[in-house]
Amino acid sequence: MAKANAEATAERVDHLQGMILAGKPNTTCLTYARQTWGVSRSQGYRLLKKAWVQIKDDIDESGIDRQELLSWSIQTLMAAAGQGMKQGNPGAVVACIRQLDHMTGTGYNSHRGHGVRR
Repeated sequence: MAKANAEATAERVDHLQGMILAGKPNTTCLTYARQTWGVSRSQGYRLLKKAWVQIKDDIDESGIDRQELLSWSIQTLMAAAGQGMKQGNPGAVVACIRQLDHMTGTGYNSHRGHGVRR
């Protein structure tokens, strides 16, 4: 397959960024890139990396504060836990609580990022 020009590459990165922001995992994005655009695995990873850098740059440019982002993340996880309870999905509730514990370091098993072997 012919090499993509700069414009096509930018469109691909934008598309992968949209997939990431829609919650698609990296493996799904990589599979999509390989099947749709016929790129190699390594080229797919390069495109994914550019998409992640673009997301980071967008966040940095927005001037969002870490505390604001943490507050938004906590609110979103709490809303998701509430939705899980409404739907009778205890697994979703537990996942949200675990993520909150990980982010805030408030739980019994939390070690605030320190690697502890059990």
